[in-house]
Amino acid sequence: MKRTPQIFDKIESYIAGSLSKEELIAFEKEISLNPELSREVEKHKSLHAALSDPDTIAFKKKLIKISAAIKEEETASSSFFSAPWKIAASIIVILSIGALVWNYTGKTVDTQDLYLAYYTPFLTEDTTRGKTDTQLQDIIENYNNKDYETVIGELEKLPHLDRKEKLQLYLGNSYLNTNQEEKAITVFEDFEKDSKFYEVAKWYLSLTYLKLDKKNIVISVLDEVIAYDGIYKIRALQLKEAL
Repeated sequence: MKRTPQIFDKIESYIAGSLSKEELIAFEKEISLNPELSREVEKHKSLHAALSDPDTIAFKKKLIKISAAIKEEETASSSFFSAPWKIAASIIVILSIGALVWNYTGKTVDTQDLYLAYYTPFLTEDTTRGKTDTQLQDIIENYNNKDYETVIGELEKLPHLDRKEKLQLYLGNSYLNTNQEEKAITVFEDFEKDSKFYEVAKWYLSLTYLKLDKKNIVISVLDEVIAYDGIYKIRALQLKEAL
């Protein structure tokens, strides 16, 4: 199977759950009929799992420091590296080759890869507890099934949506998963500071700008999340450091 940017993007959209119903059915059929494509999808899933581990980012930073030390060693002496430095240099070369393969579509680790590593959809409430109207149950079920287009259609028709903050978060995430980032930004920016979901909205706002490769804005929004000092503070600090 020839690897192309189109296949790469299709696999990433499949993993992110942003394919339409028709695209999803067609792609899953293609996966079942094409062992090479199936293996490629599994590789992408493994990379996502690795990138979601905060220790991975910390490890990369250590390797960058080792790389800098190697350059100093080269400048200071014309002799060959000692054995430990040779090993470290080999690791860096291997990882550099891996990075070239991973980024062959022109996407950078700092934006798209980090977005994929840090983004998870906003969790829905448990509709089995208490009374929940049928329409809301349907919306939540579609959201959990990643049928984001249907969720958008239903939520955009709801009256007084601005008073239902959880539903706004479902809508913002649905926009984000259907490549409607500007609409997602409008939703997430609408949360006031006294809202109990203010920090959550800011976190997803930072990820939206990350997906759009607007690093300066991402860092600015992350600073607001960090200053809020809530449940997303640690992840915001990690993401800011990775940038």
